[in-house]
Amino acid sequence: MEVNKLISVVLVEPKYQGNIGAVARSMANSGLTDLRIVKTPIDEDARRRAMHGLYILDNARIYNSFDDAVSGFDIIAGTSDVSKSGNKFSRVPVSPEYFWDNYGLNGKRVALVFGREDNGLNNYELSKCNFFIKIIGNPEYPVYNLSHAVAIILYEMIKRVYSGNIIESNNYISPEHFNIMINRFEELLNLLGYEKPKVDKLSVMARRIAARSNITDAEYFKIMGIFRRIINRIR
Repeated sequence: MEVNKLISVVLVEPKYQGNIGAVARSMANSGLTDLRIVKTPIDEDARRRAMHGLYILDNARIYNSFDDAVSGFDIIAGTSDVSKSGNKFSRVPVSPEYFWDNYGLNGKRVALVFGREDNGLNNYELSKCNFFIKIIGNPEYPVYNLSHAVAIILYEMIKRVYSGNIIESNNYISPEHFNIMINRFEELLNLLGYEKPKVDKLSVMARRIAARSNITDAEYFKIMGIFRRIINRIR
């Protein structure tokens, strides 16, 4: 598997150029090249810190919005502090080891999303993530520096790449089909009379559950058929 074509690192409005450079260096160590940055331009301080990852900064893409940066990915894995959300159904964190063993190396396009050094990811950005990776740390101070968090997660990835512990792709549904399925689910909830705040919350939950389920194309068409019959019967 060519992980370089499938796995991208997304930094959301990073504050410190040194972290950007260190992230590029870790990506070079891990064989990744697609660095995406939301809003923050790259300066010479980042370039000095990048060392042999300078070519990654040279090819990094700067996006004006979070949505543009994560568009087209099957898995959007956030690494923000899990304690920010009180909804136990919308955020089920997994360890880096569990993520790579079960989801991250199965042929899907993966965006590893890292939030701001001071405030992490905001609620809207969190709602767009369908996976959450939690790095274990000292309970009294569990938050890692941005570049250290990237290095830890990528290290767990590259261990599996070189050990051959990779799951083969099984014709999983495309991001387009995934979104169509969730839209149909929302349509069903609306027909059942759910109010918009509840629809939004249940939609986020459904995205997370569906992403963890590794739905195939064949399963997608069966689910859509069921949705269609339910919606037609209600109407």
